[in-house]
Amino acid sequence: MIDFGLLMSLILGFGIPALLVWWWPLEPFGESVGFLDVALGPAFAGVAVGRLVALAFDDPGSLTQPKSILIIRSGVEFWPGVLAGVAMLVWLALRAGRPRWAGVIVMTPFALASYASYEAACVFRDGCFGPDSPVGLTPPGLSTTMFPIGPMVAIVVALTAWWAHRALSTQGWRVVAVAVAVVAGARSVASFWLPRVGDGLTRQHLTSVVVFVVALGVVGVAAMRGLRSDIALPHLGGQVEPVEASQPGELGDDRGDADHRRTERD
Repeated sequence: MIDFGLLMSLILGFGIPALLVWWWPLEPFGESVGFLDVALGPAFAGVAVGRLVALAFDDPGSLTQPKSILIIRSGVEFWPGVLAGVAMLVWLALRAGRPRWAGVIVMTPFALASYASYEAACVFRDGCFGPDSPVGLTPPGLSTTMFPIGPMVAIVVALTAWWAHRALSTQGWRVVAVAVAVVAGARSVASFWLPRVGDGLTRQHLTSVVVFVVALGVVGVAAMRGLRSDIALPHLGGQVEPVEASQPGELGDDRGDADHRRTERD
């Protein structure tokens, strides 16, 4: 039986960012590629790792049962999955001869758009939960009207995606730190109204809180110290150069060689 909610989540999660490529050219490795060309590998790696980590915590015996592993609706650890996707993007960038963080930085607005689309798709899944409200939606199986937190999270994350795209050429890795802080903060707030067993914080909720604090600290330290981006993305018009990039060819293009030749002539 096809899980309609999950299917719609996948269609929106991959389809919306794929459409954005028409307005936000995706050139993570110096050549024009499609969103799915870059995103499918990291996405599947993230889901696989997230699912395995969830099983390792909740039901280790199921790790030897392929059928249990494939039922991703039973639970996927979000942040371990994100980390696996980042690792895959770093590997792809290195294999293409680009700076290791180039793919992560350029994909950040699209990842945000994908997550925003997933949150908005709560209307197709088990309902959009939230605090009791006279105006809102009624999740399936409940009689209480709730203010839909999922679509609100989607709006916040979508606005962050728009900002991230505009800031890529000047902010570099700081875009990634801000994006992580926004998503972790939104998940930390929204998790208070998600269904759970008991009154304490769930493991995923606590993890989001920790990630939010760490990411916010990174953003704050970078702002106070005036740290510059350590990645230059010339195909996006970036003007920020790494301090250590004085060696010929270090950025993966011919600008270092050109600077070296000019120095020799002088």
